[in-house]
Amino acid sequence: MAYSQHTLYGSVLVGVIIAASLAGIVITGGPGQARKEREDLARQQALSETALALACYQQAFGEIPEDLTIVENELAHVTSEARQQDACSQAEIRKDPVSDEHFRLERQHGSVTQICAEFATGNSEAPYNSYRYAPSRAVILDLDKPRETAGEYCYELNLSAKLEY
Repeated sequence: MAYSQHTLYGSVLVGVIIAASLAGIVITGGPGQARKEREDLARQQALSETALALACYQQAFGEIPEDLTIVENELAHVTSEARQQDACSQAEIRKDPVSDEHFRLERQHGSVTQICAEFATGNSEAPYNSYRYAPSRAVILDLDKPRETAGEYCYELNLSAKLEY
């Protein structure tokens, strides 16, 4: 059976489209990779908001207790001293949006110095953190620093940062 020239060109075109689609999935990681990146972005936002809440609490009350529910309860009150600064009016302790666990806090001499999270991806390219507002930038000193690989990553905190929009 002889194939026409149009059938041959059509087959080649379909082959090129399939090859390009497969190459695109291999290069970008496909939908699973995109989901992990979205989860990491949500995790980073929650981490940033939690760090701001920790700074609000520490500046109002001093050292952050081991039990973060104490901090959560204090921030739940609208009249709390922790909410008196402009940047603290909406502050809240957030949990990891994927694991629903509190972020791990590193302490040195009883003071919180770092906040840690488990990331599903690295972000060695340009940071995608432009959504953050100024108070979080002052509290998390190295939030724009790239993470080379997936895994736990800890960010340095400046809980005495000036908190204003």
